[in-house]
Amino acid sequence: MRNLLGFTQPTSESVAQRLRQIRKSRGWTLHDVERRSNGSIKAVVMGSYERGMRALSLARVIELANLFEIPIAELLGDPTQPTYVELPLQRFDLRQVGRLASSLPDQKITQLHNFLSAIAQRRGDWNGEILTLRATDLDTLTLLMEMAQGQLLIWLAEWKITLR
Repeated sequence: MRNLLGFTQPTSESVAQRLRQIRKSRGWTLHDVERRSNGSIKAVVMGSYERGMRALSLARVIELANLFEIPIAELLGDPTQPTYVELPLQRFDLRQVGRLASSLPDQKITQLHNFLSAIAQRRGDWNGEILTLRATDLDTLTLLMEMAQGQLLIWLAEWKITLR
């Protein structure tokens, strides 16, 4: 429902949809929620929340936000406009990154090269050709590069650093 100030308030349906979207984005089943909450949130109850058949109390919203490790605002946000989407795994061409880092005085390329080298070293991955970054690594990379997720993916594609 749109108000006079131009912003949209969440509805019961949008919160229910958002709750399901967040759970599924983690690959959790309803039973996973029950298990991870140590039985505090029963699978059948979680399903009722997601269908909008059961009202959420403020205490339960806080509990769910803590369970999913997200701010409450994320849970109450618009489900059609996710503020966070887990980035797909990315495979990096370490040879290309190394060539760019040694031939260009670009600070972002140097940061990327150093980051990828550190990940490879921590993993003991010395093939020096291809490195696959996990979603958590990519989250860290967005912070390091000071780019939003979409910007990062475009930037990587422009430099032809990632492999398909």
